Amino acid sequence: MYLGRTFRWLAWALFGLMLAWPAAAQNAGPEPQSTDKLQAPSQGPPRKGVTFDEFVDSAILQERRLTKLMRNFKPVVETYVQEEKQGADGQISPKDDHYFLSRLDLTGDAPANRGFDTRGYWKHKRKKKSPKSAAAFAAGGFAQSVFPDLDHFDRQNYAFQFVRWETLGDVRCVVIDVSPRENAKNRGFVGRIWAEDQNFNIVRFTGTYTSKPFSKRSFHFDSWRLNTLGIMWMPAYVYTQESDPRDPSSHGFWFKAQTRVWGYDLAHAGDHREYAKPLTDNPAGVDPNRHEASQNVSPDLTVGGTTYTPEDNVVERLQVAGLMAPDGEVDRILETVVNNLLIVNNLDLAGVRCRVLLTTPLESFVLGRTIVVSRGLLDVLPDEATLAAVLAHELAHVVLQHSLGAEFASQFSLPVSDLEIFARLNFRFDPAKEADADRKGQELFSKSPYKDKATSVPLFLEALEARSKRLPGLLQAQFSNDFGSSHLVGMQALANPSIRLQPNQPDQIAALPLGSRIKVDPWSDRIEMLKSKPPLLESASENRPFEVSPFFPYLKRLEEPKPQASVNP
Repeated sequence: MYLGRTFRWLAWALFGLMLAWPAAAQNAGPEPQSTDKLQAPSQGPPRKGVTFDEFVDSAILQERRLTKLMRNFKPVVETYVQEEKQGADGQISPKDDHYFLSRLDLTGDAPANRGFDTRGYWKHKRKKKSPKSAAAFAAGGFAQSVFPDLDHFDRQNYAFQFVRWETLGDVRCVVIDVSPRENAKNRGFVGRIWAEDQNFNIVRFTGTYTSKPFSKRSFHFDSWRLNTLGIMWMPAYVYTQESDPRDPSSHGFWFKAQTRVWGYDLAHAGDHREYAKPLTDNPAGVDPNRHEASQNVSPDLTVGGTTYTPEDNVVERLQVAGLMAPDGEVDRILETVVNNLLIVNNLDLAGVRCRVLLTTPLESFVLGRTIVVSRGLLDVLPDEATLAAVLAHELAHVVLQHSLGAEFASQFSLPVSDLEIFARLNFRFDPAKEADADRKGQELFSKSPYKDKATSVPLFLEALEARSKRLPGLLQAQFSNDFGSSHLVGMQALANPSIRLQPNQPDQIAALPLGSRIKVDPWSDRIEMLKSKPPLLESASENRPFEVSPFFPYLKRLEEPKPQASVNP
């Protein structure tokens, strides 16, 4: 378990395709008993004194506490949508995608999504999309699913019916069906909730909204929460899917979407806390109306000088904005691969580091001697050899001394708002330098121990090329050149003519679905790499490279910090 920030406790944020472990039923809280035939669970000792109605009232009260608590945070909310179609062979596959990144703000009269300025992405999408098609999805339509009903979740608006007891991970829950009453004029959530048995928090809910104001963008969703703060369970993941409304007979989905929420504790973000230093008496150029939790200032405006390099400042700024994971174990894994490449190529380069962006679009780039890889890219890479190929390309930029130089440093010398970071920072190299790095990267890779497993690299690139026209949002990098058109092109020379991509072969995994490899703690933004092997697939329909997949977190409660033993003087 990671250490807490001040008095707060942290928890592992568990998601992805994880195997179900034996569920524990120890330390159970009161079990609701009721005259309306509520049965005690078969596991664990039954306890008396709590009726089903009292359990529901406690869950409603706890939900109100959560909505009040959430008004103190402005977490990052990311939604990635894939529209789907059915091919001639009957297989369902993506045909287009959409990407949204924003901050969730509940301080006003209505929930607001303050979008990051993803300039490169929207410039591309405006050329490609008609306004009608683009208007089919909106960030707010997905973000609303982090609550069953933000302001009206009570007995006056909803009816509650006991279903059964169920265990999610380590957490015992009461499963309750919820439906809007006939006179309800609000959102009208209809679906099912899971409320844990100790503190009555809603930890999962599935359903849709039925009221007219939300009917056009009321999709079916599965929303999960994680225990990240004391006894509170905070919104973390939402999986959304919907059938094609124009084709009721269709057996496939109109779209699938993953929504992730993180960045709750941005006030304590940053490895060096450079942006938390007090301001000078005269911070010229800082607009007080643009103040955010992360403080939109440059180190130039803080008390005292700084010993950090420009790349350190950028890394710190991205962390404070909730866009980059803190330094941690995954970085060490990536750096091990980089060191292997350095050693076998007899390169003496000190200070090469790796960091991970928390966003979904596939991208990798360098900041001086810091290699940055996005979470989405790490998610879909099938094996270590393919990861080594990606890192070899970026290491080649370092070896060739491709530097963004003074121009790079100057664009970060002024205060910049969190929401403007994508528009203000540019880590793109020109095509000539990308081609040089591609050739050098192939040379570095060909001398490494990963070359013996190089067949996975061209298969990954072939699968990427096959999906590139249908998933432009996934390949539209925010800070760097588009991954599909500028990275690893030279690695196609490693292809074995006898081994080609065969999408109908379930045992040939060229790329993984999104969310398969990296877990994110939504409170601290720390990440962890799943060490389990990909499951054996039984049919081609289960082979879903680069595709959106449902969330199935393994739920567990925060462990209370163990009291430290006193030491007698």
